[in-house]
Amino acid sequence: MSTTVFRNYDIKCIKALLKEIGKERYEGALKDNGLFESKPIVMDGFFVEYETDTQDVNLYYKYPSRVVCFIMPVLGFWNVPHDHWVRERKK
Repeated sequence: MSTTVFRNYDIKCIKALLKEIGKERYEGALKDNGLFESKPIVMDGFFVEYETDTQDVNLYYKYPSRVVCFIMPVLGFWNVPHDHWVRERKK
């Protein structure tokens, strides 16, 4: 069963969000999720997702191999994007 989510791919807002998160917290989240050895290299794969059923706002990265990995929750940060949200179905 698929659910409806809203995703934001705005690179400018995601860069500001990553700056607000900071290097230590970002690298800690990568280590916690086992992604530290294969860190995201380019900005194109980052996106923020709002899940309508749980009302969580999370940062994800989609690798060029099309594997999507959760990085960290971002609800409560000032630089969470406000515009350019796209409604999609998540399987």
